[in-house]
Amino acid sequence: MNISLERNVQILSEHYVDRFKHLIDTNRKQDAYSIGQEYVCKGEVNDDDYQWFFVNYQFKLQEEK
Repeated sequence: MNISLERNVQILSEHYVDRFKHLIDTNRKQDAYSIGQEYVCKGEVNDDDYQWFFVNYQFKLQEEK
């Protein structure tokens, strides 16, 4: 795995962990549980055959005037 991909996976992982903690802290346990069901595998590997498709963002957004 290249460094850019590893870093982006790390950013994505940190985002969902932070979001999960925020939802727990704000008593939105059902929403937190939904994130847990989708992104936490408890060390198990599903047969879903997910693949990462990584593309560098190559377009500059135009600033609004």
